[in-house]
Amino acid sequence: MTAAPPRTGPRLQVRATDRVIPPPRRRRPTTARPGARPSGPTGSLPAVLLLCAVAFVAARPPWWSFNYAAPLALLAIGLSGRLPRLRAVDTLALLLVFWAAVSPLWSSRTDLALPGAYRYISVGLLLVACRHVVRGRRDLLLVGGAYLAGCAIVAVEVATGARSQGDVLLFAHRYGVDGREVNLTAYTLVVGVVLALVLALAGAHRRAVRVASLPLIALLGYAVLLTGSRGAAIGMVLGLLAALAAYLLPRFAGMTVAGIAAGAVLAVPFGMTPQNEMLWLDGLYGRPTGDISGRLSIWPYALSTWWESPLTGSGAGVFISTNPFEIGPHNLLLTVGNDLGLIGVLLYFGTMAGALVTAARTGRTALLLVCAFTAATLPIWLTGQWETALGFWLVLGLLTVVPRALGPARSRGVAPRHARTLLRRATSAPTVSVGTSPRR
Repeated sequence: MTAAPPRTGPRLQVRATDRVIPPPRRRRPTTARPGARPSGPTGSLPAVLLLCAVAFVAARPPWWSFNYAAPLALLAIGLSGRLPRLRAVDTLALLLVFWAAVSPLWSSRTDLALPGAYRYISVGLLLVACRHVVRGRRDLLLVGGAYLAGCAIVAVEVATGARSQGDVLLFAHRYGVDGREVNLTAYTLVVGVVLALVLALAGAHRRAVRVASLPLIALLGYAVLLTGSRGAAIGMVLGLLAALAAYLLPRFAGMTVAGIAAGAVLAVPFGMTPQNEMLWLDGLYGRPTGDISGRLSIWPYALSTWWESPLTGSGAGVFISTNPFEIGPHNLLLTVGNDLGLIGVLLYFGTMAGALVTAARTGRTALLLVCAFTAATLPIWLTGQWETALGFWLVLGLLTVVPRALGPARSRGVAPRHARTLLRRATSAPTVSVGTSPRR
């Protein structure tokens, strides 16, 4: 009997950190179409459809829209079947709701303060409802699509009115919708342009959504020009430019837009802007008035009335009905300051800034949308009367759920296909039998 030949060659050493990677488990074939992405979480369909109705009405509100906005938002939260998970943005929004609700207690005109406070309550609850109900891509496309459907109807009505007058390319005249203030129509359409960008990115895997987004943006932009609203036209151009800048230089664009927005919100109502720039704005569309339609006169007066009740304000809606100019302040800071005081200003702007920062910090896609939204609405904040607009707060709420709807890979700028490739390489590494040596 001959002895077995001695073993030669290296012998693998077993360490506690060694792990045997199992081969990838084969998945069962599915019937999904090629290129389709797995569906993410979705909210309760009845709650989502209820928000769709609110979104459609917000784009072209009838007279009763604000009367039922708050109850419908609460009903949507109830139909979701779960309790809201309150984050910082939701908490600030609910504090704003509470402060607006109690503001009529110290107002000298309760008859005016009660309906004004209800408007703040409605938009605050709508923001919370959007963040709570809209959970996935399907929900975002449905609610956003309902708002854009209403915007498209409004844009067609505006264009039809211009066509009936034979002035389809004459932007010096102003066209709107019967029964609705023309500036509010323009502001609604500007927010619709930003929302169209949101849905174009959210539905990038659907060819129909991509194809429909660009013509819709063109239609809404054309209608904005027909309304003759200077702030809306400038905002739309700034929003598109900010989106392009954020695509090319995201970090620089984000810091620039945030800095300019914060500075302008403080500088304009306090009279720290160059007079020449304001006169250039006044001459846009060939309708110079010398004081931007009374804004240069109303801003100092609104600032002085705010100092009469700096912390609490005079009550929501009181200034608009009691000042000698018979118009609102047409500035977001001065409007909220007169309505709810410095405490209300901190809660209002804190909610808005918190929502934008929350979305912008999640990735390049959300940062691009936040830059576009901020730049597009900045002229409206400075010269418009739109503090409790359902459309504004609806789109603001949808922006905060974009990262969740698109998924972590999409929102952080990681290509899903590349992520799957890395995962496949990691899980398909060859297994090694530990503790054996090769024989000669």
